[in-house]
Amino acid sequence: MAARRARTRDTQAGVFRAAAQEFADRGFDAARVDRIAARARVNKAMLYYHYGSKQGLYDAVLRDVFTAIGARARAIADGHGAADQKLDAWIAAIVEEAAARPWFPPLMLREIASGARHLDPATFGLMNAVFLAVRDLIVQGQREGAFRPADPLLTHMTILPPILIFFARQNAIEQRKPPKDLAAAEPRKTHEFVTHMQASARGMLHLHR
Repeated sequence: MAARRARTRDTQAGVFRAAAQEFADRGFDAARVDRIAARARVNKAMLYYHYGSKQGLYDAVLRDVFTAIGARARAIADGHGAADQKLDAWIAAIVEEAAARPWFPPLMLREIASGARHLDPATFGLMNAVFLAVRDLIVQGQREGAFRPADPLLTHMTILPPILIFFARQNAIEQRKPPKDLAAAEPRKTHEFVTHMQASARGMLHLHR
């Protein structure tokens, strides 16, 4: 029984990984269930058994990352410490979660470009939970007198897209191997990007006395 459960978990995880990559490569509309099944080395019946439909797979892939980011963001917002320290921790956390899921940035950029047509209410709710945690730490900073009265939603929208673009760029450079003398193709380390984003966010939010 335990061995069967382990095989089931492995099969489900394999389908998840295959679907995530297919959606990242092609977007929801162009993704094909038969390709996902072939990547995962299962038949389509097994895929439908675990996830119900292509939309069910897509929902599961996006909910995975938003659940993880939301939990970390909420823990940071509710934890001890000054708001600027929490802001640094939040940026480091979201970069870490994106780095752990290389399929997420291209998938999300495709979804944004499509007008978020494939996001269901439950997934929107998880996305909103991420924003609410960020809003709370920004409001804390404003209450402490450290942050200017910036709009939390616009601030969130200013921080998140560069993170998606950074990893999409990293993937593109790795896959396409552009000429080494191309200045825009010069590599950047993830920790350098984190430091840059933290400094940029603090500069955007801090009061300048």
